[in-house]
Amino acid sequence: MFWLEVYKFLGILFFELFKFYLLISGKSSEFNSLRLGNFSKFPKSRIWIHSVSVGELKAVEPFIKELKKRKHQIVLSVGTRAGFELAKSIYAKDSSVFVTVIPFDCVKTVKSFLNNLQPMAVFFVETELWPLFVHECKKKSIPLFWLNGRVSDRAFKSTGLYQIALSWMIPQFDLCLMRSLEDLRKASLISSSGNYGNIKGVCLGDIKYDKPFRKSTLKRSNFIKKNEKVIVLGSSHEGEEKIVFSLFDKLVKKFKNLKLIIAPRKIERIENIKKTFSDKKVLNWSDLNKGNKEAFDILMIDEMGILSQVYSIADIALVGGSWVKRGGHNPIEPCFFGIPTVFGPSMENFREVAGDLINSGGAVSASEYELLDIVENLLLDDSKRREVGLFGLEAVNSRKGVSKRMINEIEFLL
Repeated sequence: MFWLEVYKFLGILFFELFKFYLLISGKSSEFNSLRLGNFSKFPKSRIWIHSVSVGELKAVEPFIKELKKRKHQIVLSVGTRAGFELAKSIYAKDSSVFVTVIPFDCVKTVKSFLNNLQPMAVFFVETELWPLFVHECKKKSIPLFWLNGRVSDRAFKSTGLYQIALSWMIPQFDLCLMRSLEDLRKASLISSSGNYGNIKGVCLGDIKYDKPFRKSTLKRSNFIKKNEKVIVLGSSHEGEEKIVFSLFDKLVKKFKNLKLIIAPRKIERIENIKKTFSDKKVLNWSDLNKGNKEAFDILMIDEMGILSQVYSIADIALVGGSWVKRGGHNPIEPCFFGIPTVFGPSMENFREVAGDLINSGGAVSASEYELLDIVENLLLDDSKRREVGLFGLEAVNSRKGVSKRMINEIEFLL
């Protein structure tokens, strides 16, 4: 296939450029070394699961748990530094899960990785599909699965080399376990646009519903006074803090004891974000953990991995990535704690989940211009907040069990 040869050439070129960059920058690290394929021997004959970063990593936890119940051992790879650090912390004491980093998708590293690993089956999670890994797995007759398959609007509308590669990859999977009927429809149309065969796919639900949210260990009384109300903005992107600060500035004139907690998607943005709130008392989460009990107007979450716990102390949760063109973030997290949840119009990455929650009455979609009225009405009506939160929790609980259904579907292929 001509396109694959072009892809191989580009992969080698990028690999060599990255090596040169590391050489002149001196940015060597365990993560970068593994990306270049400098790994020690892996435990063999395990199931390999590739989950690119933090969100996918958390989503795949219940699936891994179900595999472990059936005595399977796993190699779990990630593709980002944040994902690598989180995976190591989650499975540090779990000998049945070996954590590593996926190397670059070029001929040398792919062959070396698979020859060392010798996996009994391979699962690529959500959008993380790599042509050379797919190609080598098929050559070696390794069972190949697309887990919680997702086709973004951008991927669906893509053209050129990426679209050709996607139309070839999708039919190569022994089974595509798509997270929604819409994703299954889009994957089917992409695969049929090429001449490589049709998708073998099913839709059993979204494994994010199975995410093992832990009971909150945060005590609201340690941060918030009894008569105060709290809005939490989670996974915010650039531009959204200004929108929500404008909202907060208007609301605080009516609700004198209102507090705002912001968890940016990238914590390195925090110092720049603070400039937006120059006239407010702003504290960092780490300051509170060091014993600082000062009063605050706005609290910035400067620690990774605690957002779901922070949602648990909210009166209203705002899900970021949805008032800018980012496709939204996971609205299941606040709903799990019975928190009334609001998100913006850009929820393409969670379209079916968002629709389920809206239809159940457990979440509200609001544009930037509708946000003030909706949040104000929820703050004024305690019973309405409890009702929306309860509906959201019921919607989440009623959709659990996806991981077990998926494993039942594919177990005979393992």
